[in-house]
Amino acid sequence: MSTSATFASMRLRILRHGPHDERGFGLVVGSIAASGVVVLAALGISGTVHPSWLTVGIFAFGVFWAIGPILLPGSSATLDPQWFRTLPARPTRIARDLAASEAMSVGTVVTAIALCSFFVVAAAHGPGAVVIAALALAAQLMFLLWLGRCVASVVAGLLRTAAGTWVAAVQMSLLLAVSFAGWVPVAAAVLPNLGDGGTELLTPSGAGAVPTGIENLLLALPTGWGLAAVLAATTSASLVSVAVPLLGLVAGAMLLRAVWIVLTAGELRRPPARTPSNVTARPTASTGRPRPGGPTRAVFDREITTWFRDPHRRLGAIHAWITPLLMVALVAPTSWSWALPFIGVMAAVLGAMVAVNTYALDGTALWQILTTPGAIRADVRGRQLAWLLLFGIPTSALTLALCLFSESPLAAVAFGMTLAATGAACASAPWLGVLMPAIGPDARQRVALSSRTGNPAGAQYTIFAIVLAVAVLPPVLIHVGAADVPWPVHTFLGAAIGVGAVVGLSSPTRSRLRRTGPALLSAMESGDSSRLRRSPRASSRVVS
Repeated sequence: MSTSATFASMRLRILRHGPHDERGFGLVVGSIAASGVVVLAALGISGTVHPSWLTVGIFAFGVFWAIGPILLPGSSATLDPQWFRTLPARPTRIARDLAASEAMSVGTVVTAIALCSFFVVAAAHGPGAVVIAALALAAQLMFLLWLGRCVASVVAGLLRTAAGTWVAAVQMSLLLAVSFAGWVPVAAAVLPNLGDGGTELLTPSGAGAVPTGIENLLLALPTGWGLAAVLAATTSASLVSVAVPLLGLVAGAMLLRAVWIVLTAGELRRPPARTPSNVTARPTASTGRPRPGGPTRAVFDREITTWFRDPHRRLGAIHAWITPLLMVALVAPTSWSWALPFIGVMAAVLGAMVAVNTYALDGTALWQILTTPGAIRADVRGRQLAWLLLFGIPTSALTLALCLFSESPLAAVAFGMTLAATGAACASAPWLGVLMPAIGPDARQRVALSSRTGNPAGAQYTIFAIVLAVAVLPPVLIHVGAADVPWPVHTFLGAAIGVGAVVGLSSPTRSRLRRTGPALLSAMESGDSSRLRRSPRASSRVVS
């Protein structure tokens, strides 16, 4: 068996026998989104929606291959090239052999489903168009695959340096800001007077279709070349119009594959990635003297230190702090400046999303909590207090400042929602961290930001929905339409809901940690999250 076949077999075995939670979630959600693109193509053929929207759907999948490695660096690698540094072969040869197995991933399957929309477009135009659609699907898929792999390698290289870390952090924060608030300038152009109660729509000519200039631009980008070839085949265009996009995709895929081989070979030549420690040894006071605050203060101090020491937590904190500021920059210049205070709700959501996997990131250090009497209660409380200091208080302060700056008529509503969202985020992060941990390599093995870690996407989507659901409770209970509701009512109700969430979820979090803590520790030791499901419900190892 050749080395390429061995690597492919190894990756297949990992996919079959390794933890399936993250891949299963990604496959289900991705397949639903991909099926939506196929349905969009069918609706375009039937005339229900304008066919130009299919171009936007295909572009969205192409963009995801480029931004995915930035949003979740190091989480998608199945075979780490560093495992094979000591093989008796040249790094370039090892990288070339590894390339054969790179197509085996959930993303490839999901994207292939989305690109089946090419067949929907070509089916009514004869077998020749169907053959072109098949070639376009294969060429587009290979181009996107190697585009994503090259971006992942570049991001991994950036994360090895302090300057590169900030570049990657700003990139991701910008993407998140656009994802959360990028629609606001468009909505403000369509409904410019909504802040004053006006509902007049300003729609451009040709509403219902993507503007021709934007559609042509998306088709001219490499992510749209496959669809451009299919559309050319269905309109009886010249052979050149069909062949040029396909040849461009093939040439681009081959070029990106060569670039990936060079980048991977360079990684194999380097020693294992390490990030310089930011810990400075200093003389401290005697540890024999008890510190005020007891165990909760000890956990609080440890958490604050860990947020600035652990590279993955530090990167998440940077995102949670920078992204709301970028959202402010997107919303403030528009006629929707009245919506600025609501950015506080999204800031609370971001703080929750970056803190949702702290137990799995701490790894096997969990044994100290499980074997120390009274430690579980102090641990949950200390994590909540640390989150409040790092994210909760800045979020509330930012919201208050935006309320005063924007003079929004909905400022009181937004502030109450932010307080409720802050409490829900503070309570839900440790709870989901125990309930849905994304198990990855132990903290001792994660020596750099480029090191692999668990993919907490499932827990992040869950906490996103939970925090938003709690945030809308204050206006729903108060009935926003009542004009005589004063500020203190919104503030008090939002604070009450937030405090209630913290108090209400603290006990279930502690109970869950006591019951499944040994299984969670076992899963972290083995790297196998399936042990969480087949473990006993209680264990004598937990003494608190």
